[in-house]
Amino acid sequence: MKEKEAAQTPKAPKRHKILVAEDNPVVRKGLNNFLVKWGYEPIEADNGDTAWNTLETDPGISLAILDWNIPGLSGMQVCQRIRMRTDGPYVYIVIFSARSSIEEQVLALEGGADDYLVKPAKPSLLRARLGVGLRILNLLAGSAK
Repeated sequence: MKEKEAAQTPKAPKRHKILVAEDNPVVRKGLNNFLVKWGYEPIEADNGDTAWNTLETDPGISLAILDWNIPGLSGMQVCQRIRMRTDGPYVYIVIFSARSSIEEQVLALEGGADDYLVKPAKPSLLRARLGVGLRILNLLAGSAK
């Protein structure tokens, strides 16, 4: 009977790995807590060099939240390196920054970011933006079949 029950149990949805590159430990922990609550698998980096190395070694990362102003490589430099790669999966990138000018937002989007959020952002807005990212990733996955 247990085998039959197990077969009927729906599979848990795939937990998408999401890189969180943020040097402020309080902000990083807050993002991490929300992401876990929403069903993501966050991978933390406190600087751009660690973020880049993590992306290079873990092809399972499909989403990234990058602070523009982090030590080492900036979030924008990490973003540009991701876009220059010729192999590996598409990574949906959200730049999460205190830089609030329209010019900087345009620069980030033209530099390869998929989205831009100004700190502090409401968690519901971040969740909705990540949902957009998942829809796009699912479309890309469907077209690759």
